[in-house]
Order: sequence, then C-alpha cells, then structure tokens
Amino acid sequence: MKRTITAALAATLGTTAAVVIPMGASTPANADPSLLNGRYAIVGGADNISVTATSSCAAPVDGCTARLDSTRGWTSTATLTGGRWNFTVTKPDGVVCDDGSYAPVRIAYSVDAATLSGTITADSNGDCPGGQVTQAAFQLQKVG
Repeated sequence: MKRTITAALAATLGTTAAVVIPMGASTPANADPSLLNGRYAIVGGADNISVTATSSCAAPVDGCTARLDSTRGWTSTATLTGGRWNFTVTKPDGVVCDDGSYAPVRIAYSVDAATLSGTITADSNGDCPGGQVTQAAFQLQKVG
C-alpha cells in the first residue's frame, strides 16, 4: 500500500539521511556522558529545530531525566540509559493514509550522551495499513 509522509517529516528525515557527521570527531569515544542543559540545535534536519534542555540531576547517571522544549512546540522527557539519552515525540498528522486521512507518526530519538550524535527513527505503523519505519543520523549541537 502506498503511504505519504507529510512534508515536514519527510524534510526532517530526508535531509538528515544525506548529512555526513564526523562521529566522535571532537569527543573521544570513551568520554564520560554529559547532562543535557541549555539550548541545542538538531543538526541534519530541514526543520531547523532546536530544543532547550533542563536536566533533573546533578550527575549523568542511568535514570536521570531532562525536560525538552522544542521550537516546534513539542515537549518531551529524555531519559539517560546506558550512556544514551532517549526520548520520543508523536506528530499527530505525520502521515497521509491511502484513504486521504492523516495518522500519527512516532519519532524516537537516541543520542550518545558523550558525543551527542544519534539516530532518529520514525514509525508510522499502526493507524493505517502499510506503515513505514525510517531511520536517519543526526547531531545535537550546543548553541546556548
């Protein structure tokens, strides 16, 4: 079945996939994980999204959380697990079904806490048949 991902989501994932990011170029592979505090740009997406992060703990330990507020209006809570910050966002009208109706897309972010490089996984399975799972690389870049 044919499905159409909305333009904003396609732009985010499509452009992200084409970006080459030097993984660990400025941070050693064995670097300690860091807290998420401040403003970060999501580099590699066409949506020009940034998030403001506020960590809930004094040290980066498993179970630590960070509140995320985006420039696109969504909020989420990132949780540090095994050296990675993980969070999800749901775009209510992220995909167009064959019958012309819109369905939500769940977008999962996983970010290495030391290098701030990560992957975006968009999953449109569920609300209309023939869903797709798309994955792309991205980088968080501290901007404030």
